[in-house]
Amino acid sequence: MRNLDPRQTACFLAAVQHGTIRAAAEQLALEPSTISRNITALERALAASLVERGRSGVRATQAGQLLVAFLSRQDEALDLLRSEFDALANMKRGKVAIAVGEGFVGDLFDNALAAFCALYPDITYSLTVGSTEHVMHQVASDQAHLGLAYNSANDPQIRVVTSATQPLVALVKRGGAYDMQAPLDLAALATIGCAIPPQSFGIGAMISAAEIKHGVRLRAVVETGSIAALKAFVRNDMGCTILPRFVVESEVSVQTFVVRPVCGAVFADGVSSLVRKEGRKLPQAAHLLIRHLKSMSAFA
Repeated sequence: MRNLDPRQTACFLAAVQHGTIRAAAEQLALEPSTISRNITALERALAASLVERGRSGVRATQAGQLLVAFLSRQDEALDLLRSEFDALANMKRGKVAIAVGEGFVGDLFDNALAAFCALYPDITYSLTVGSTEHVMHQVASDQAHLGLAYNSANDPQIRVVTSATQPLVALVKRGGAYDMQAPLDLAALATIGCAIPPQSFGIGAMISAAEIKHGVRLRAVVETGSIAALKAFVRNDMGCTILPRFVVESEVSVQTFVVRPVCGAVFADGVSSLVRKEGRKLPQAAHLLIRHLKSMSAFA
C-alpha cells in the first residue's frame, strides 16, 4: 500500500468528525465536491469502503473506524517523537491539547496557564470548550491530551488524574429581589426563575437528577451552555443560576453575587475532575502542565 495522501485523510477525518460533507467543507474551506472526491480517492487507494452516506450525513464504516484509530495513533506517535527530541535537547517546548468545560476557563487561565506560560514560553496550547460530554469524547478519542470536566461519568477509557468535591450552589444578585437570608431547599428554589445548563453538561445532569429524586421541577426561564449568559441572567436580577462556587469566585469576592446553598438535594455530590485517556503516553509538555492544573481552584 502506498503512503496515504494527507489531503485525502484530512477530508475523511473532517467528514467523520463533523457528520456531514458540508460541515467538513466549511471547516477545511473547501468545496463539498472536493471533500467527496478526496474520500472516494482514499477509498480506492485502500480498496475499502470508509464511510456510509445517508440522508442524515456520513459515518465511518468498520474499516473507516480502523483508519480513524490508525491516524490517531500516528498523530500521537509524532507528538511523542517531538517531545522526546525536545527532552534530548533539554528543551521545554511542545503543544498540549486541552478540552475544557466552560466553567473552568477563568480558573484555568487565572490559576494555571498564566503562571505556566511564564515558566515555559515555548509550549503552546490547543483549547476546545464545551459540555462534559464534549470533554470526555475529546479525551477518549485522542483529540485532547487532558480534559477538565464537572460531574463526569465513570469511563474505563478515562483515568482521573485528580478530582475534588465542588458542590453546586444557587447564586443570586447581591441586594436584588432574591437576596434573602432564608435557606433554600429544592422546593423553595423551584419558585424562583432559573438559568441552567442543558443535561449534556455535568451541572445540567445533576440538576435533572435532583428534580427526579425530589419530584420537583425548576422554573428554567433560560437554558444555555454559556457561562457568560448564566452570569448575565443573575447580574440583571432575573432570578438565580446554579453553578459550582469556583466558577463565580471573582463575582462572589467583589460582592456582585451572593451564594445561597441548597439543602436536601444531591448538589453536594458534584466533583471537578482532571482527566486523561487510560494507557495513552503523554508528551513531556502535558506532564509539566498537569502539576499546574492541580493548583486550580476547582481542585482546592
